[in-house]
Amino acid sequence: MSKALALPVDELEDLARRYARRAVETLAEVIDNAEATPATRISAATAILQWGYGRPGGKPKPGEAGEQVIRLTWGNDP
Repeated sequence: MSKALALPVDELEDLARRYARRAVETLAEVIDNAEATPATRISAATAILQWGYGRPGGKPKPGEAGEQVIRLTWGNDP
């Protein structure tokens, strides 16, 4: 069963900020987990670095883009 959620960017950012501390703590646990695969640990480290220092080519400059909506989809159904 697939689930989808479409939110305006500002609402998604607000939701993410509410879970930021827990998310970073979880990612740090993954980085420190010797049983996690190297790829998983690198993904966790990359996420933390991008959140802390920004993602190359990240947010558009003011006035460059109109309203943005991000769609999140999870589950196995197409």
